[in-house]
Amino acid sequence: MIPGRVRDILNPALALYLLVTGAAAIVVPVPDTPTVFALLALALLNHHGLNRPAWIIGGLVLGLFLWGWAGGWIVATGGLGRMTFLAAFLVALGLLSRAASRAPDIRKAAAVVANRPRGARYLFVTLGTHIFGIFLNFGAASLMATLLAQTRETLEKQNAVEDLTLSMLRGFGAMPMWSPLALSTIITLSILPEVDYFQILPYGLVAALLYLGAGYLVSRGPRTTPPSDQPTLARAMPPLPDQMILLRVGARVALLVAVAFGLHMAADLSMPASVLLAVLGFSLAWWTIQVAARLAPGLHRELGATAQSGVNEIVIVSCAGFLGAVIAWFVSSFDGALPTPPDALVPALIALVPVGMVLGGLMALNPIVSASILLGVLHPLVPEPALMWLALAAIIGWGLTAASTPFTANVLITTRIMQLETAPLLRRGNLKLTVLTLAALGLFLATATVISLQG
Repeated sequence: MIPGRVRDILNPALALYLLVTGAAAIVVPVPDTPTVFALLALALLNHHGLNRPAWIIGGLVLGLFLWGWAGGWIVATGGLGRMTFLAAFLVALGLLSRAASRAPDIRKAAAVVANRPRGARYLFVTLGTHIFGIFLNFGAASLMATLLAQTRETLEKQNAVEDLTLSMLRGFGAMPMWSPLALSTIITLSILPEVDYFQILPYGLVAALLYLGAGYLVSRGPRTTPPSDQPTLARAMPPLPDQMILLRVGARVALLVAVAFGLHMAADLSMPASVLLAVLGFSLAWWTIQVAARLAPGLHRELGATAQSGVNEIVIVSCAGFLGAVIAWFVSSFDGALPTPPDALVPALIALVPVGMVLGGLMALNPIVSASILLGVLHPLVPEPALMWLALAAIIGWGLTAASTPFTANVLITTRIMQLETAPLLRRGNLKLTVLTLAALGLFLATATVISLQG
């Protein structure tokens, strides 16, 4: 049994080490090996916060690390550097999420979205969850679901509980399809450094819009709302003070994304590195403002709470990144001994990536792990002109998995708060949408890959 005082001292120290090491590694070489032991200490210190997948992938990665360390090949894989970066990113993202969750205007904005009139509420809840997900990650699902659950009796009378739950899932699921802050983007681009974020951004945005639009049409179905229940534009839109709150939240998201883009273009940093620095700077600035307003604890407590509450995600994401790098290194180390897939097969392989991720999600395989494994295997085998489409397949497949499989965190959180059974809800509400989306996406990816390889 670890005394609480020891945990209160070590958690902030470990979080600070991971954060500083990962940020410093962007500009100067730093030793990566201590990161493994820092993560191991963090996991053991907060072992009650780890679920089974974290124990499994953590044990697997520890075994690979010890084998590679003893064999002298671990540095060549690049896995330690990726683990260091991802651990720092998860700590920075945790700081951002905690700052956003304390901000009064974020909660007010969520309440405004949740209280829109019937008919307009689906779209407001979808877009609200989508935007809040950029700041709050899984916390967006918890915040929106908690607010909506307070009016559950009214929603049941309107037969709107399932539709609004699906709107939250789809709104959150569309976020990983394009957001530079999403884990889907960070992990994919760290595994595929040849791909530039701006190559896939337009396609990701279009995919997110089409997915959200298709979800709205599926939920709307053939039903027609009585004219008296259809909100006019004046009724649907919140009053001016509430609109200003929504605009302030949107401006913060835009500012954070703009800072990341600016660092990427002005400082010639990779997009993942730019996002890490932007999130870190934004989080610390927001925390400083909240400390001045007496809304936030000191940095020691903030780091400790971030490490303790986010240990499960820190372990899974960091280890998945390491695992992807090691798999890619093993595949490429055969140096021609493995048969290279013919160009005719590459489009099919890329088109099946989202299908594999969704099927993995149905078997409780986290998209962090499935994406890392699939990209690690395919990266050395796919010709460079087609890597862009491989990256796009992974980030869109990630979003579909997050919205349509019963074991992802946002689905479990949302359905628990809304008091719905997860699997039946997804079968009734998202199965048709997911199948049609996978078919259309696969056709597009295969066609785009063929064109790229011929060019």
